[in-house]
Amino acid sequence: MKNFIPLTILSLFGAGVLMLTDCSPVQAQHTTSQSLDLKNVKTLQADIQINAGTLKLTAQNTSKADARFTYSKDAWKPQVKYNGEPDKGSLSIKQPEEKNTNMKDKDRNEWNIILPQGVATSLKLRMGAGESNVDLRGARLTRVVMDAGAGEFNVNLANTSVSELDVNAGVGEVNLDLSGKRNTDLKASINGGIGSLNLILPRQTGVRVKVNGLGGLDSNGLKKQGGYYVNEAYGKTPHTLEITINGGLGSVDLALEN
Repeated sequence: MKNFIPLTILSLFGAGVLMLTDCSPVQAQHTTSQSLDLKNVKTLQADIQINAGTLKLTAQNTSKADARFTYSKDAWKPQVKYNGEPDKGSLSIKQPEEKNTNMKDKDRNEWNIILPQGVATSLKLRMGAGESNVDLRGARLTRVVMDAGAGEFNVNLANTSVSELDVNAGVGEVNLDLSGKRNTDLKASINGGIGSLNLILPRQTGVRVKVNGLGGLDSNGLKKQGGYYVNEAYGKTPHTLEITINGGLGSVDLALEN
């Protein structure tokens, strides 16, 4: 089924309903609101790409995926596509490609996206320059792939079911929270860039971390065991976090949750 929907038109999909509205509340500023009903969807593939700006992504106890975009330039209008099959959905939200996304002081490109907490989701995030606040605590995640460019990136995956995590950090600061209860094993690969990587780890679930790279390392609360850093629960719990960090030229800070 063709999947791009003109604004102000309500279309029915096999797995959901996507509604879009567009308005320009102030000069040189546009706002687009969107809502997707996923009450019949059991698994979701979500691909989100923002070239520059501010991203806020959360998971809530709802059957809908909602989004609101505010942007200064028409060329930054997100491209939204959805494919729905019985029990399965595929959602793509992307900023149009351009050679350089130059943002001036008065420019805005702000994305606020809400995903349903109870839908098993495989998520791909590609974030360019700017600030990202991703709070998916408690979400039914299966896999997360994240490419971070330049800026500050705050990602909270506490108490999630994610079993596969791949992170590529660029220039700036990445704060990643993997704390909380686990009902699955986690295999994570994190490639650090130039800047700082701050990782919060659980106390009650076994953790083993391998760190490669030339940057500085703080391993607060973890002990060295062979070529790894482990917590007190390692080898004693039903599930384990196995994490490999390639630190790049930045600093790595490992800390156990409070």
